[in-house]
This record gives sequence, C-alpha cells and structure tokens, in this order.
Amino acid sequence: MDIFLSFQLGEVEVSNLTIIVLLFFSSFTFLAVGISSYKLYKSLINEEEK
Repeated sequence: MDIFLSFQLGEVEVSNLTIIVLLFFSSFTFLAVGISSYKLYKSLINEEEK
C-alpha cells in the first residue's frame, strides 16, 4: 500500500505529502494572521476606551 499517492493537476503531478505540507503552512499562516488581526483590533478598542 502506497501512502504517498500523487494527484494530477493539469500537466503537473503533485504528491500527497506536498499537498499536506501546503495545507499545514497555509492553515498556520491563516491562524497567525487571524491572531495578529484580533490583537490589533483589541488594542484599538482598548485605546478608545481610555
């Protein structure tokens, strides 16, 4: 049984491991931007209350 299957995306053949790594990095980036935006918004709200 081969775990590392490959997907055909047009003329490019992409392995399963590559897709998993890309999903990990994109979800990590999405989470980091979300946390950063939340902290920025929270600091702006706290500054207006003072």
